[in-house]
Amino acid sequence: MSAESIIKSQARDILKHNYVKAIAALAIILIPYYIIDGTTTVISCVVPQFVSDETTSTFLVYSIGYPVEIIMGFLFSPIINGYIRAFYIAAYSETIDMKDVFYYFGSGRYISALGLNMRFIIRMLLPALILFSPLIAYVIIGSVYAPEFSKTFLYNEVYFILALLSTITTTLYSLRYFTVFTVSADNPDFTPKEVFQYNKYIMKHRTGSAAKLIFSFTPWLLLCLLILPMLYVIPYMTQSLCISAKWMTKAALEENN
Repeated sequence: MSAESIIKSQARDILKHNYVKAIAALAIILIPYYIIDGTTTVISCVVPQFVSDETTSTFLVYSIGYPVEIIMGFLFSPIINGYIRAFYIAAYSETIDMKDVFYYFGSGRYISALGLNMRFIIRMLLPALILFSPLIAYVIIGSVYAPEFSKTFLYNEVYFILALLSTITTTLYSLRYFTVFTVSADNPDFTPKEVFQYNKYIMKHRTGSAAKLIFSFTPWLLLCLLILPMLYVIPYMTQSLCISAKWMTKAALEENN
C-alpha cells in the first residue's frame, strides 16, 4: 500500500466519526464568503440601474465593489486558518473540535493570523502572476487584436488548457509552503517569520510527496463534476493533507534528533 493510500485510509477513519462536524466547519468558512460574493454581485446589478453610463457603472463596480470584496475576504481569512487547525488537531486527537475553527478570532491571535496570511499572499503573488502570465497575455491579445476569435470554440479550448496548466504549476510552486498553516497551529507563539522558517525546514525534499498526495485526488475532483458533492471531497482532502503534514513534521523532527 502506498503512502498516499495509507494517509487517505487514516483520513476516512477520522471522518467516520466526525463527518457532521467536518461539514459544519466547511459551511462556517463558506457562508461569509458567499455573503461577500453575493453582495458584490447585487451591487454590480444595482449600480447600472442608477448610473446610465455603462463605462462609469463598470468603473464603479471594478474600482469599489471588487476591492471591497477582496479586503473583506482577507479580513475573514483567519477562519480558513482555524478550519485547517481543526483538521490538523484531529489528525492527532481523531476528533474535530468546532472551537478550533474560531481559534484565530481570539484575543491576540487575529492580527497574528492576518500577518501570516499576508506574508503567504505576498510570497505567492509574484510567482502566481508569472505562472499565469501566458493565460493573461492570451486573453489580452484575443480581446484587443482578435475579438472575433475570442468568441470561437477553439479560443475557449486553448483558454481552458492554459488555465489548467497555470493552475497546476502554481499549485506545485505553492507546495513549498505546504505546512505553513499546520506549523502555525502547532506553534501558536511563533512569529510569521519563524513559521515560514520552520516550514522550510520541514518541506526540504518533501514537496514531491505532497504533490503525489494532492494529485492522487484528481479522480475525486473529476467525480465532483458528475456524482460526488464537494461537501464530501473537500473535508476528505483537508483531513488527508493535514495527516500528511503531521507525518512530515514528525519525520523532520526525527531527522533533527
